[in-house]
Amino acid sequence: MDTDDKTRARQGRPRRGGSCSDRLDPAGPVLTSTQAAARLSLNPRTVMERARAGELPGVKLGGDWRFATAALDAAVRGKRWAELDFRDEILTTAQVAELLGIGPDKVGRLARQSVLPHWGEARRRRFSRAAILRKLCGEADTQQQADEHSEPSPIKEDRTA
Repeated sequence: MDTDDKTRARQGRPRRGGSCSDRLDPAGPVLTSTQAAARLSLNPRTVMERARAGELPGVKLGGDWRFATAALDAAVRGKRWAELDFRDEILTTAQVAELLGIGPDKVGRLARQSVLPHWGEARRRRFSRAAILRKLCGEADTQQQADEHSEPSPIKEDRTA
């Protein structure tokens, strides 16, 4: 067995620069935790801890953290990231894999687990770009926003019927 066969047979993470996430554009719409840390001048562990605490908009997809660039910028400026508008288009599984920097098999698995919003089945699965980027904004700010708007409505219902 020569060295090429040994390399192909090796399991686990590909060599540095060989995985899909390593090819994500640092100025693109989606960032890894390492890219987000570089953008915010923080340690990647700090970024992940803050995302877990809901202080930064991000979501864990399988074992990987992903962050929407626009949401990170909004968070730094102190604005609400759950209210961001994203350009919408319909994407295939391969396009979502490229957008998120993960493999197509992982996109399919996350869609089956209802982690990624989609419609259709198996090979006909389609995704909304805006819905995926909103998902990357995380759930924490959406919950905070719902709590702030849970005040009683100023419009009173007529219950005399």
